Amino acid sequence: MAAKRFAIIGLGRFGYTVASQLARSGADVIAIDSDQSIINEVSNQVSVAVCMNSVDKEGLAAHGVDRVDAAVVAIGQNFEANLLTTAILKDMGIEKVIARASTDVQKRILKRIGADQVIFPEDAIGMRVAQSLISSRIVDITSLFEGLSVAQVVVPKELVGKRIGEIKFRQKYKCNIVVIKRKSLQADLKGEPSWYNVLPEPDDEIQLSDILVVVGAEKDIEKLASSL
Repeated sequence: MAAKRFAIIGLGRFGYTVASQLARSGADVIAIDSDQSIINEVSNQVSVAVCMNSVDKEGLAAHGVDRVDAAVVAIGQNFEANLLTTAILKDMGIEKVIARASTDVQKRILKRIGADQVIFPEDAIGMRVAQSLISSRIVDITSLFEGLSVAQVVVPKELVGKRIGEIKFRQKYKCNIVVIKRKSLQADLKGEPSWYNVLPEPDDEIQLSDILVVVGAEKDIEKLASSL
């Protein structure tokens, strides 16, 4: 299977976090910024690093941006450039465009011109965005402290009906399952989990409706995300 391809436009703290995280996860990343020094810094981490004006539609297409699976517009200081870039990307036919905003007003404007998702970024959110693009099974990820994170993982079908000890989760993924969240058939209208198994035992069985809350090193959660 070919690696997923993404464009990250704007390499401030948030954009740089997303670009480097995606690249570390094995994705094909096109990184774009108007600051040559930042491009020089990121060039050895991503597939393509380009110093250019992001509102140059022909230039974006020339570097393959029109063929990416998703794009993240992470321009923070220039909202006009953020807005125009988002509009251009949608006009190019990119299926998923995620844009950053600093205010609720900016968020509403970006949604109106076609942004599929608008976020208020922090480093931790940058990592969540990267992981959600790599694997739809990672529904949330939060950094606990340097190098260690907690993630919520939707159970893949191949694990349904198996016991935790049987699948050797810790040995295989180097992550620990600390909680199993489960929805019953009588789950409330909001769909909230109705049952929690804290510190599950090796004999506990995984069911289809489960979400696994796991703790592990960031690099191991990255491997877990890309393997499910």
